[in-house]
Amino acid sequence: DASMVMYPTEDGGVFVSARSIGEVNVQLIMEKLGGGGNRAAAAAQISDTGLKDAVARLFAAIDEYIDS
Repeated sequence: DASMVMYPTEDGGVFVSARSIGEVNVQLIMEKLGGGGNRAAAAAQISDTGLKDAVARLFAAIDEYIDS
């Protein structure tokens, strides 16, 4: 019901774009990463981190969302 795309930025961070077509509120997940948006479309930019670390942070945010 939701998808997220991550890619490294030129300044050494990672951008995350999230979309939902169902019950998943991607805004709440992106807010855990310092971003925002709305229930169906949200994003976050994580500064000074590599892609591997950003993926781990995204998984943690998803786990928190599911557990709440």
